[in-house]
Amino acid sequence: MSGYQLLTGHERLASGVFGYTTETDGGLYVGWIAAEHEGSGDVGRYLDSLPHDRRVVFPTVLSSRLVGMLLRRGFTVGEEYAEELGEWVDLMERPVTVREEAPPR
Repeated sequence: MSGYQLLTGHERLASGVFGYTTETDGGLYVGWIAAEHEGSGDVGRYLDSLPHDRRVVFPTVLSSRLVGMLLRRGFTVGEEYAEELGEWVDLMERPVTVREEAPPR
């Protein structure tokens, strides 16, 4: 991130990773993400640490590198109606992947 002015409202998501997330009834939305040191593997480690017990959404992914990283981790391309924008937006999402264990018999 050296040489970049970070957007206001960002937070440190993990070691070497900045961005912002929003938790909603529809899942965890990662609206912006950036590596402090590109190529360090920090973003990949963050993606691997994302929860599997809820839907995870990356709206309007513009980076082809991030698209590849998400596809390798089981994310799919989709779209969702954004009421606040009044239009459909592209996204990448991973649905819930943790199954509840059956109760013992």
